[in-house]
Amino acid sequence: MKTDSLTLDSSLSRRSMLRRLGGACATAALAACVPGAAAGAARQLDVYSWPNYFSPGDLRAYAQKSGVTPNVSTYDSNETLFARLNSAAGAGYDVVIPSSSWISQLARRGLLQPIDHGRLNIGALDPKLMNRVYDPGNRYSIPKDWGLLGVLYDPDATGGDIATWEDFFRAGERPGVSGKVRLSVSGWETIGPELWLQGKDWNTADAAAIRAAAGRLKGFAKHVKSFSVLDPNAVANGSIVLAQTHQSAARAAIALNPKLRWAVPGPLSELWVDNYAIAANAPHLDQAYDFLAYQLRPEVQISETRYLGFPAALSDLRAKLGADVPNADLIFGGRNLDFSRLTSFVVNPQTIGVYLQMQTEIQAAAG
Repeated sequence: MKTDSLTLDSSLSRRSMLRRLGGACATAALAACVPGAAAGAARQLDVYSWPNYFSPGDLRAYAQKSGVTPNVSTYDSNETLFARLNSAAGAGYDVVIPSSSWISQLARRGLLQPIDHGRLNIGALDPKLMNRVYDPGNRYSIPKDWGLLGVLYDPDATGGDIATWEDFFRAGERPGVSGKVRLSVSGWETIGPELWLQGKDWNTADAAAIRAAAGRLKGFAKHVKSFSVLDPNAVANGSIVLAQTHQSAARAAIALNPKLRWAVPGPLSELWVDNYAIAANAPHLDQAYDFLAYQLRPEVQISETRYLGFPAALSDLRAKLGADVPNADLIFGGRNLDFSRLTSFVVNPQTIGVYLQMQTEIQAAAG
Protein backbone atom coordinates (compact mmCIF):
# COMPACT_ATOMS: atom_id res chain seq x y z
CA MET A 1 0.00 0.00 0.00
CA LYS A 2 1.28 3.45 -0.86
CA THR A 3 2.12 5.63 2.14
CA ASP A 4 2.32 9.38 1.59
CA SER A 5 4.39 11.88 3.52
CA LEU A 6 2.03 12.67 6.36
CA THR A 7 0.29 9.33 6.66
CA LEU A 8 -0.50 8.20 10.19
CA ASP A 9 1.06 4.74 10.22
CA SER A 10 -1.18 3.26 12.88
CA SER A 11 -4.16 4.20 10.72
CA LEU A 12 -2.92 2.67 7.50
CA SER A 13 -1.57 -0.48 9.08
CA ARG A 14 -4.82 -1.13 10.91
CA ARG A 15 -6.85 -0.69 7.72
CA SER A 16 -4.48 -3.07 6.04
CA MET A 17 -5.22 -5.46 8.89
CA LEU A 18 -8.97 -5.10 8.36
CA ARG A 19 -8.52 -6.12 4.74
CA ARG A 20 -6.35 -9.06 5.89
CA LEU A 21 -8.99 -10.20 8.39
CA GLY A 22 -11.61 -9.79 5.70
CA GLY A 23 -15.26 -8.88 5.50
CA ALA A 24 -18.35 -9.65 3.48
CA CYS A 25 -17.67 -6.81 1.08
CA ALA A 26 -15.65 -3.64 0.71
CA THR A 27 -17.43 -0.50 1.79
CA ALA A 28 -16.57 1.06 -1.56
CA ALA A 29 -18.80 -1.58 -3.14
CA LEU A 30 -21.53 -1.35 -0.53
CA ALA A 31 -24.27 -0.77 -3.09
CA ALA A 32 -23.76 -4.29 -4.34
CA CYS A 33 -24.23 -5.69 -0.83
CA VAL A 34 -27.19 -3.70 0.51
CA PRO A 35 -30.70 -4.71 -0.56
CA GLY A 36 -32.42 -2.01 -2.51
CA ALA A 37 -29.22 -0.24 -3.56
CA ALA A 38 -28.98 0.59 -7.24
CA ALA A 39 -26.53 2.36 -9.45
CA GLY A 40 -27.53 5.95 -9.96
CA ALA A 41 -29.87 5.98 -6.94
CA ALA A 42 -30.33 9.34 -5.22
CA ARG A 43 -27.67 9.93 -2.59
CA GLN A 44 -29.47 10.54 0.66
CA LEU A 45 -26.51 9.79 2.91
CA ASP A 46 -22.89 10.13 1.79
CA VAL A 47 -20.18 8.70 4.04
CA TYR A 48 -16.45 9.19 3.45
CA SER A 49 -14.49 6.56 5.35
CA TRP A 50 -11.50 4.28 5.60
CA PRO A 51 -11.97 1.04 3.61
CA ASN A 52 -13.86 -1.85 5.22
CA TYR A 53 -14.62 0.22 8.29
CA PHE A 54 -18.27 -0.68 8.86
CA SER A 55 -19.85 -4.10 9.28
CA PRO A 56 -21.76 -4.84 6.05
CA GLY A 57 -24.42 -6.54 8.16
CA ASP A 58 -24.97 -3.40 10.23
CA LEU A 59 -25.12 -1.25 7.11
CA ARG A 60 -27.71 -3.57 5.58
CA ALA A 61 -29.73 -3.41 8.79
CA TYR A 62 -29.59 0.39 8.76
CA ALA A 63 -30.73 0.48 5.13
CA GLN A 64 -33.65 -1.81 5.93
CA LYS A 65 -34.59 0.23 9.01
CA SER A 66 -34.32 3.69 7.47
CA GLY A 67 -34.98 3.06 3.81
CA VAL A 68 -31.74 4.91 3.07
CA THR A 69 -28.73 3.08 1.70
CA PRO A 70 -25.50 4.74 2.86
CA ASN A 71 -23.29 5.61 -0.07
CA VAL A 72 -19.79 4.89 1.26
CA SER A 73 -16.71 6.09 -0.59
CA THR A 74 -13.23 5.56 0.79
CA TYR A 75 -9.81 7.12 1.29
CA ASP A 76 -6.48 5.69 2.43
CA SER A 77 -5.10 8.51 4.58
CA ASN A 78 -6.14 11.47 6.68
CA GLU A 79 -4.29 13.66 4.20
CA THR A 80 -6.58 12.49 1.40
CA LEU A 81 -9.61 13.22 3.58
CA PHE A 82 -8.26 16.67 4.39
CA ALA A 83 -7.55 17.50 0.75
CA ARG A 84 -10.96 16.31 -0.43
CA LEU A 85 -12.92 18.22 2.22
CA ASN A 86 -10.81 21.29 1.45
CA SER A 87 -11.85 21.19 -2.21
CA ALA A 88 -15.06 21.60 -4.19
CA ALA A 89 -15.21 17.80 -4.48
CA GLY A 90 -15.86 17.53 -0.75
CA ALA A 91 -19.12 19.46 -0.74
CA GLY A 92 -21.37 16.40 -0.95
CA TYR A 93 -20.21 14.43 2.09
CA ASP A 94 -22.30 14.07 5.23
CA VAL A 95 -20.39 11.81 7.66
CA VAL A 96 -16.59 11.50 7.69
CA ILE A 97 -14.24 9.41 9.87
CA PRO A 98 -11.06 11.37 10.70
CA SER A 99 -8.41 10.18 13.15
CA SER A 100 -7.81 11.99 16.41
CA SER A 101 -4.57 13.53 15.18
CA TRP A 102 -6.42 15.50 12.48
CA ILE A 103 -9.61 16.68 14.21
CA SER A 104 -8.25 20.03 15.34
CA GLN A 105 -6.70 20.73 11.94
CA LEU A 106 -9.94 19.95 10.11
CA ALA A 107 -11.98 22.03 12.55
CA ARG A 108 -9.54 24.95 12.35
CA ARG A 109 -10.01 25.02 8.59
CA GLY A 110 -13.80 25.08 8.95
CA LEU A 111 -14.20 21.64 7.36
CA LEU A 112 -16.28 20.14 10.19
CA GLN A 113 -19.42 21.45 11.85
CA PRO A 114 -20.11 21.40 15.59
CA ILE A 115 -22.07 18.35 16.67
CA ASP A 116 -25.42 18.76 18.41
CA HIS A 117 -24.98 16.37 21.34
CA GLY A 118 -28.69 16.61 22.09
CA ARG A 119 -29.42 14.60 18.95
CA LEU A 120 -27.22 11.66 19.96
CA ASN A 121 -26.99 9.27 22.90
CA ILE A 122 -23.43 9.90 23.99
CA GLY A 123 -24.12 9.16 27.65
CA ALA A 124 -23.35 5.48 27.06
CA LEU A 125 -19.86 6.19 25.71
CA ASP A 126 -16.69 5.53 27.69
CA PRO A 127 -15.72 8.79 29.43
CA LYS A 128 -12.03 7.89 29.01
CA LEU A 129 -12.48 8.42 25.26
CA MET A 130 -14.29 11.73 25.62
CA ASN A 131 -13.02 15.30 26.08
CA ARG A 132 -9.49 14.50 24.96
CA VAL A 133 -6.84 16.99 23.94
CA TYR A 134 -7.55 16.82 20.21
CA ASP A 135 -11.20 17.92 20.67
CA PRO A 136 -12.08 19.36 24.11
CA GLY A 137 -15.74 18.83 24.86
CA ASN A 138 -16.10 16.70 21.72
CA ARG A 139 -17.34 19.74 19.87
CA TYR A 140 -16.53 18.28 16.44
CA SER A 141 -16.16 14.53 16.98
CA ILE A 142 -17.69 11.46 18.60
CA PRO A 143 -15.38 8.47 19.14
CA LYS A 144 -15.98 5.51 16.83
CA ASP A 145 -13.22 3.09 17.83
CA TRP A 146 -9.70 3.20 19.18
CA GLY A 147 -6.29 1.56 19.25
CA LEU A 148 -2.85 1.74 20.79
CA LEU A 149 0.82 1.95 19.96
CA GLY A 150 2.33 -1.11 21.59
CA VAL A 151 5.12 -3.62 21.16
CA LEU A 152 4.82 -7.16 19.82
CA TYR A 153 7.78 -9.38 20.68
CA ASP A 154 9.23 -12.85 21.09
CA PRO A 155 10.28 -13.05 24.77
CA ASP A 156 12.82 -15.78 24.03
CA ALA A 157 14.65 -13.42 21.68
CA THR A 158 14.28 -10.25 23.77
CA GLY A 159 15.39 -11.92 26.99
CA GLY A 160 12.13 -11.36 28.84
CA ASP A 161 9.23 -8.96 29.04
CA ILE A 162 9.13 -5.38 27.78
CA ALA A 163 7.62 -2.94 30.25
CA THR A 164 9.14 0.38 29.12
CA TRP A 165 10.36 2.00 25.94
CA GLU A 166 13.87 1.76 27.36
CA ASP A 167 13.37 -2.02 27.49
CA PHE A 168 12.29 -1.83 23.85
CA PHE A 169 15.41 0.01 22.71
CA ARG A 170 17.76 -2.23 24.72
CA ALA A 171 16.03 -5.37 23.43
CA GLY A 172 16.49 -4.16 19.86
CA GLU A 173 20.25 -4.08 20.33
CA ARG A 174 20.48 -7.71 21.43
CA PRO A 175 22.02 -10.39 19.21
CA GLY A 176 19.20 -12.28 17.60
CA VAL A 177 16.96 -9.22 17.73
CA SER A 178 19.13 -6.65 15.96
CA GLY A 179 18.19 -6.64 12.29
CA LYS A 180 14.73 -8.04 13.06
CA VAL A 181 13.07 -4.92 14.42
CA ARG A 182 10.08 -3.08 12.93
CA LEU A 183 9.46 0.64 13.56
CA SER A 184 6.61 2.87 12.47
CA VAL A 185 6.75 4.88 9.25
CA SER A 186 5.46 7.93 11.17
CA GLY A 187 8.01 10.27 12.68
CA TRP A 188 5.92 10.99 15.76
CA GLU A 189 5.58 7.27 16.52
CA THR A 190 9.28 6.51 16.11
CA ILE A 191 10.50 9.62 17.98
CA GLY A 192 7.68 9.78 20.54
CA PRO A 193 9.03 6.97 22.77
CA GLU A 194 12.35 8.76 23.26
CA LEU A 195 10.56 12.04 24.04
CA TRP A 196 8.44 10.22 26.61
CA LEU A 197 11.53 8.69 28.20
CA GLN A 198 12.87 12.24 28.53
CA GLY A 199 9.63 13.34 30.23
CA LYS A 200 8.53 15.43 27.23
CA ASP A 201 5.17 15.82 25.51
CA TRP A 202 5.25 14.99 21.79
CA ASN A 203 2.59 17.63 21.18
CA THR A 204 4.45 20.49 22.87
CA ALA A 205 8.08 19.55 22.20
CA ASP A 206 9.82 22.19 20.12
CA ALA A 207 11.85 21.55 17.00
CA ALA A 208 15.14 21.32 18.91
CA ALA A 209 13.74 18.70 21.31
CA ILE A 210 12.34 16.64 18.44
CA ARG A 211 15.66 16.72 16.59
CA ALA A 212 17.56 15.78 19.74
CA ALA A 213 15.27 12.82 20.44
CA ALA A 214 15.61 11.72 16.83
CA GLY A 215 19.35 11.43 17.39
CA ARG A 216 18.86 8.27 19.43
CA LEU A 217 16.64 6.81 16.75
CA LYS A 218 19.25 7.47 14.08
CA GLY A 219 21.70 5.45 16.16
CA PHE A 220 19.11 2.73 16.74
CA ALA A 221 18.20 2.55 13.05
CA LYS A 222 21.03 0.11 12.28
CA HIS A 223 19.03 -2.53 14.17
CA VAL A 224 15.84 -1.95 12.15
CA LYS A 225 14.77 -4.26 9.34
CA SER A 226 11.53 -2.60 8.36
CA PHE A 227 9.57 0.63 8.57
CA SER A 228 6.75 -0.87 6.50
CA VAL A 229 3.26 -2.00 7.48
CA LEU A 230 3.60 -5.04 9.72
CA ASP A 231 2.69 -8.47 8.40
CA PRO A 232 1.66 -10.65 11.39
CA ASN A 233 3.12 -13.67 9.57
CA ALA A 234 6.56 -12.07 9.69
CA VAL A 235 6.48 -11.98 13.49
CA ALA A 236 4.88 -15.40 13.78
CA ASN A 237 7.67 -16.99 11.70
CA GLY A 238 10.53 -15.04 13.33
CA SER A 239 11.49 -12.74 10.45
CA ILE A 240 10.60 -9.90 12.81
CA VAL A 241 10.96 -10.49 16.56
CA LEU A 242 10.33 -6.98 17.92
CA ALA A 243 7.81 -4.56 16.46
CA GLN A 244 5.93 -1.37 17.18
CA THR A 245 2.33 -2.12 16.27
CA HIS A 246 -1.31 -1.94 17.35
CA GLN A 247 -3.33 -4.56 19.18
CA SER A 248 -5.11 -5.93 16.11
CA ALA A 249 -1.88 -6.93 14.36
CA ALA A 250 -0.59 -8.31 17.65
CA ARG A 251 -3.73 -10.38 18.14
CA ALA A 252 -3.44 -11.79 14.61
CA ALA A 253 0.23 -12.72 15.13
CA ILE A 254 -0.39 -14.30 18.55
CA ALA A 255 -3.15 -16.42 17.02
CA LEU A 256 -0.47 -17.81 14.69
CA ASN A 257 2.25 -18.12 17.34
CA PRO A 258 0.96 -18.16 20.95
CA LYS A 259 4.40 -17.69 22.53
CA LEU A 260 4.48 -14.09 21.27
CA ARG A 261 3.59 -11.27 23.67
CA TRP A 262 2.29 -7.73 23.32
CA ALA A 263 2.65 -4.81 25.71
CA VAL A 264 1.96 -1.09 25.93
CA PRO A 265 5.29 0.26 27.27
CA GLY A 266 5.71 3.09 29.75
CA PRO A 267 6.07 5.79 30.75
CA LEU A 268 3.60 6.79 28.01
CA SER A 269 2.26 5.44 24.76
CA GLU A 270 -0.20 6.45 22.06
CA LEU A 271 -3.98 6.25 22.08
CA TRP A 272 -5.44 6.89 18.63
CA VAL A 273 -9.17 7.35 18.19
CA ASP A 274 -11.09 7.31 14.94
CA ASN A 275 -14.13 9.53 15.08
CA TYR A 276 -17.51 10.19 13.60
CA ALA A 277 -17.69 13.78 12.38
CA ILE A 278 -20.10 15.76 10.22
CA ALA A 279 -18.79 17.67 7.23
CA ALA A 280 -19.26 21.44 7.39
CA ASN A 281 -21.61 21.54 4.41
CA ALA A 282 -23.35 18.20 4.89
CA PRO A 283 -26.33 18.24 2.49
CA HIS A 284 -28.29 15.53 4.32
CA LEU A 285 -27.89 16.66 7.91
CA ASP A 286 -30.93 14.96 9.42
CA GLN A 287 -29.95 11.66 7.79
CA ALA A 288 -26.41 12.06 9.10
CA TYR A 289 -27.69 12.35 12.66
CA ASP A 290 -30.02 9.41 12.14
CA PHE A 291 -27.11 7.27 10.94
CA LEU A 292 -24.87 8.31 13.84
CA ALA A 293 -27.64 7.59 16.33
CA TYR A 294 -27.94 4.10 14.84
CA GLN A 295 -24.17 3.48 14.93
CA LEU A 296 -24.05 4.53 18.60
CA ARG A 297 -26.64 1.94 19.65
CA PRO A 298 -25.01 -0.49 22.12
CA GLU A 299 -25.92 -3.56 20.09
CA VAL A 300 -24.41 -2.03 16.95
CA GLN A 301 -21.20 -1.06 18.74
CA ILE A 302 -20.84 -4.61 20.02
CA SER A 303 -21.39 -5.95 16.50
CA GLU A 304 -18.89 -3.47 15.03
CA THR A 305 -16.24 -4.49 17.57
CA ARG A 306 -16.66 -8.15 16.74
CA TYR A 307 -16.37 -7.37 13.02
CA LEU A 308 -13.44 -4.92 13.12
CA GLY A 309 -11.35 -6.26 16.00
CA PHE A 310 -10.95 -2.73 17.38
CA PRO A 311 -13.05 -1.62 20.36
CA ALA A 312 -15.94 0.75 19.84
CA ALA A 313 -16.49 3.55 22.35
CA LEU A 314 -19.27 1.93 24.40
CA SER A 315 -18.69 1.91 28.17
CA ASP A 316 -18.02 -1.53 29.71
CA LEU A 317 -17.77 -2.97 26.22
CA ARG A 318 -15.43 -5.79 27.25
CA ALA A 319 -18.02 -7.26 29.61
CA LYS A 320 -20.68 -7.02 26.91
CA LEU A 321 -18.67 -8.55 24.09
CA GLY A 322 -19.26 -12.22 24.89
CA ALA A 323 -17.05 -15.12 25.84
CA ASP A 324 -16.78 -16.55 22.32
CA VAL A 325 -14.34 -13.92 20.98
CA PRO A 326 -10.78 -15.33 20.96
CA ASN A 327 -8.09 -13.30 22.76
CA ALA A 328 -10.69 -10.64 23.52
CA ASP A 329 -8.53 -8.97 26.16
CA LEU A 330 -6.02 -8.05 23.46
CA ILE A 331 -8.70 -6.09 21.61
CA PHE A 332 -8.78 -3.79 24.63
CA GLY A 333 -5.02 -3.53 25.15
CA GLY A 334 -4.84 -6.15 27.88
CA ARG A 335 -6.55 -6.53 31.24
CA ASN A 336 -4.76 -3.74 33.08
CA LEU A 337 -4.49 -0.95 30.52
CA ASP A 338 -3.93 2.40 32.25
CA PHE A 339 -5.52 5.20 30.23
CA SER A 340 -3.68 7.81 32.30
CA ARG A 341 -0.48 6.65 30.57
CA LEU A 342 -1.86 7.21 27.07
CA THR A 343 -1.50 10.32 24.92
CA SER A 344 -2.98 11.25 21.53
CA PHE A 345 -0.94 12.94 18.82
CA VAL A 346 -2.27 16.21 17.39
CA VAL A 347 -0.90 17.52 14.10
CA ASN A 348 0.81 20.86 14.79
CA PRO A 349 1.71 22.94 11.71
CA GLN A 350 4.69 24.36 13.65
CA THR A 351 6.43 21.00 14.15
CA ILE A 352 4.94 18.43 11.79
CA GLY A 353 7.59 19.19 9.18
CA VAL A 354 10.33 18.45 11.72
CA TYR A 355 8.85 15.04 12.50
CA LEU A 356 8.67 14.27 8.78
CA GLN A 357 12.24 15.35 8.11
CA MET A 358 13.60 13.41 11.09
CA GLN A 359 11.76 10.28 9.99
CA THR A 360 13.39 10.58 6.56
CA GLU A 361 16.80 10.83 8.20
CA ILE A 362 16.10 7.92 10.56
CA GLN A 363 15.09 5.67 7.69
CA ALA A 364 18.18 6.76 5.71
CA ALA A 365 20.34 5.82 8.70
CA ALA A 366 18.92 2.29 8.59
CA GLY A 367 20.47 1.84 5.17
